[in-house]
Amino acid sequence: MKARFLIHSFFVCGEMKKNQEENIEELAEIIAEKKLYMVFQPIVSLRDGKVFGYEALSRISKPNTSLTISELFVLAEKTGCVWELEKICRKKALKRSKRKPAGVKLFINVDGEVLQDKNFVEGFTGKKIKKYGLEAQDIVFEITERSDIENYKKLKAIIKHYKNQGYEIALDDVGAGYSGLNRIVNVSAEYMKLDHELVRDIDKKQTKQLIVGYLQRYCEELGMAMVAEGIETEGELQCLLRIGVTFGQGYFLGKPNEEFISTSREAKDVIDEYNEKKYCMEERQ
Repeated sequence: MKARFLIHSFFVCGEMKKNQEENIEELAEIIAEKKLYMVFQPIVSLRDGKVFGYEALSRISKPNTSLTISELFVLAEKTGCVWELEKICRKKALKRSKRKPAGVKLFINVDGEVLQDKNFVEGFTGKKIKKYGLEAQDIVFEITERSDIENYKKLKAIIKHYKNQGYEIALDDVGAGYSGLNRIVNVSAEYMKLDHELVRDIDKKQTKQLIVGYLQRYCEELGMAMVAEGIETEGELQCLLRIGVTFGQGYFLGKPNEEFISTSREAKDVIDEYNEKKYCMEERQ
C-alpha cells in the first residue's frame, strides 16, 4: 500500500513538473511573440450615465493556450519576468488609446512587484504617452490585489513613483480580503474599486448594502471616488444608485470590447430614469 502511494505521488509530482515546464515555455513564447491583445471595459458615471473611463484588460491571442491571463501573470511573477509581460500589455493599451474619446480616463493595471523587477524601465509610460498623444492626467494606475503587498512602505513608494509623474491611483479589489481593507487605511488614492463579490446580489443582501454604504461615505470624507465593479443586473445597478456610488463597471453597463464602446442602452435608461425621479423629488421638497 505504501509503495503504491509513493509511486502515485511520484507520478503526480512528475506530471506537475512537466506541466509547469510546459507553462513556462508557453509564457516565454507569448512574451517573445507578443501574443496578447487588449480589450477595454467602460467605467460609467452613475450621475449621468456617460463613460468616465475605460479599464484596459489583457487577453491572450495564442490559440489553444492552457493558461488564463491571471495564471499567466502569476507565472510571470514566479519566473521574474513580470515587467516583460506587463510592458507588452501597457504598450498595446496606450497605443490603442489613441482612439479613445477625448477627456476620458484610461485605467491600467499595475502589479506591485513591477518596480522590483530588475528589467523595469523607469519612464517607459511617460515616453509612450507622449508618442501616442496622451497626457499623464489621462492615466489611472490600478494597484492590483494580485501581488498581495503587506509591506506598506513599499506600496507607498510605488504610489509615490506614479503620482510624482502626474498619474492618478486606484486601489483595486477593495473588499476582497483583509489586505484589501488594510490598504485603504495605509495609502491614499483617487479611486477605490470595489471587488465584484461585494457587488454581486447587493440588491438582495442588506449586509452588503451596509458595507458599501459605509465605504461610500468613507470615500466622500477623503475625497475619493468609488467604482463598483462587476455590475451584472439592473437590480444591482439600482441599489448602487440609491447608495450614491459614483462610478460603475460591469457587463450590464458594457462588456469588454476591442473598441471604445458607449454605455449600454439598458444601463443608460436605468440611470436616466433614476436621476429624473431623484430630481423631481428634490424639486418637490
